[in-house]
Amino acid sequence: MHAVVNPKTHAIKVVLLVTILAALALVWLYPYFILLITSLKSQADLFKYSILSFPRRIVLGNFAKAFFEAGLGLFIRNSLLITVVKVPVGIFVASLAAYTISKHRFRGRGFLYFFFVVGLAIPIQVTLLPLDILLKNLHLLNSIAALFFPYIAFGLPFEIMVMRGFFQTVPNELIDSGRIDGAKEWTIFSRIVIPLAVPALAALTILDFLATWNEFIMALIFIQNPEWDTLPLGLQAFQGQYSTQWALLCAGVIIGVLPVVIVYLALQRYFTAGIYAGAIK
Repeated sequence: MHAVVNPKTHAIKVVLLVTILAALALVWLYPYFILLITSLKSQADLFKYSILSFPRRIVLGNFAKAFFEAGLGLFIRNSLLITVVKVPVGIFVASLAAYTISKHRFRGRGFLYFFFVVGLAIPIQVTLLPLDILLKNLHLLNSIAALFFPYIAFGLPFEIMVMRGFFQTVPNELIDSGRIDGAKEWTIFSRIVIPLAVPALAALTILDFLATWNEFIMALIFIQNPEWDTLPLGLQAFQGQYSTQWALLCAGVIIGVLPVVIVYLALQRYFTAGIYAGAIK
């Protein structure tokens, strides 16, 4: 026998829930609101009026000035170059390792998985000095190549953990049937397993793109040549010792966020399914 729902009580609960969610949304959107209105102000308005005030005169030229005159376009180019290479290469290597660990039985595979995942517990800061010495000996410091290998290495533990969890949901019978039909391991991996892993791959692409795009500490240590500064480093150009060009800085942040938003919008329908699939094992 089903319980009778009181319409009045249900309506009160809905209104309360919507009110709470709306309040949380306003709190979450507040920094973005400040960011947007600040990017549209003149430098004089920033010092003369409250930070919460609307622009007295909308200055759209802040975006063009940040992109062209302040060199933001160069920083975005460098970040894109690093990201579009690092993300697919890192996910591809992680997929190979995760598939081998999850679908092949061999001695030491548990230790191998532990070896990779324990990397999640290693702080980046403790590796900076050894990495700096290694990259210096390899003559890679102060070049964009200095970031590729550390970025890929530090991204592997999480990527392998997620992909292994997803691959374990793929039925072994499906893989065995491919082997019975004479398919090679690469064919099984590329034509059977990978198409099924699209949700997990899409979720990892979003997370890895965001992490690589926003990485600051390693880029600060390993890149001393302004020509190869990434976007987070480039945004420092708007901050001086005695003053900060807040309008240009906020305009640059908004421009820099756009590539991440585009990637997320393109892959968002896979995001939730991919994270859930990779976390249930």
